Amino acid sequence: ASMMAMPRQGHLDVLFQMFAFLKTKHNGVMVFDPTEPDIDETQFCKKDWSATSYGECCEELPPGAPKPRGIGFFMRAFVDSDHAGDSVTRRSRSCFMIFLNSAPIYWFSKKQTSVETSTFGSEFIAMKQCCEYVKGLRYKLRMMGIPVEIPTYIFGDNKSV
Repeated sequence: ASMMAMPRQGHLDVLFQMFAFLKTKHNGVMVFDPTEPDIDETQFCKKDWSATSYGECCEELPPGAPKPRGIGFFMRAFVDSDHAGDSVTRRSRSCFMIFLNSAPIYWFSKKQTSVETSTFGSEFIAMKQCCEYVKGLRYKLRMMGIPVEIPTYIFGDNKSV
């Protein structure tokens, strides 16, 4: 999309290659795996946040939500960013994928709107965008009557974030 103002012949050649690939895979399907993932909970540090200024926190449930029916699921997110990946504007790119059980349901990859001065800043923005999406998705699923009781596991490659 950043090359739409002045496309070149190379862009057209790549577009033809993409369509040639799609033509050979016209019967391709995406498989949704309903199996529950094996998550090692020891990877996640347990912290007592009640002693901080946050106090006793719990997830706010939407008022007027229908009664949950069916079985629950595991929601996982994988987050990453590339600090200053665009060599022209020095903007970073946020990327994350959301899985329900073992099925990918949403993926996001977009340039960040600000220029960050450190890897921590760009990773933090990517994590913020992912958490905002997960919060909205949990709300939507609850409002559809799907039980959402297990916390969402978010995996990233930056321990400081």
